[in-house]
Amino acid sequence: MNMKDEIKACLIASMEMMLDPYMIEHGFSRHAKSLVYKRHLQGSKQIIDVTVQVHPKDNPSAAAAVYPIMEVEVPAVDSVLQDMIGDNLGLLEGVTKGLSNQPIEFTSQKAEKARWYVYQSDSVPDIIEGIKMFIDRWTIPFLDVYVTPEDIVAADERGDGRMVADRAHRMRVVAAALVCNRKDYAQALMEKRLGALGARRRYQQVYDYIQQAA
Repeated sequence: MNMKDEIKACLIASMEMMLDPYMIEHGFSRHAKSLVYKRHLQGSKQIIDVTVQVHPKDNPSAAAAVYPIMEVEVPAVDSVLQDMIGDNLGLLEGVTKGLSNQPIEFTSQKAEKARWYVYQSDSVPDIIEGIKMFIDRWTIPFLDVYVTPEDIVAADERGDGRMVADRAHRMRVVAAALVCNRKDYAQALMEKRLGALGARRRYQQVYDYIQQAA
């Protein structure tokens, strides 16, 4: 067993005892040998992946870093986004990949760190407890109100800083607005964020798609 597998086994052992009951209470499930929690809510799928990075460059003295990532799949929005972007994946610049994919750390708007370092196996229970406390305070409250196409648009309208506002995410908000029959909002968002001449030229297919939307 290599180091990553050993650390993963330690994490899972602590997750079974300390994190699973909390996550199950909030509708999430996890396969026995997985570090990934998933829940289905109002037609969407929400994911929290307790990712492990062995020998992290930002802390060479640590054996690994635990850096949970979240993702929200909203099929109605994702289908429109795929149709709108097509093969031009370069329009999905940024970390979110158009799927609200980001470190859970952002759900605290960086008020609290969500990166934990493993030095010895006996430090893992404290890490899992820290993850549970962070998720409870910051991530679940966000995920509870970020479920539907309407939620995606509402978060953008209120300038919700818990979602990384990269260009990929902007495209997803546009797609969500179209699903919600808010073509004017989609158009206004493009004009505000990507209205400069160079950006407009690059994203012309998105402008065209909005114009052709019913």
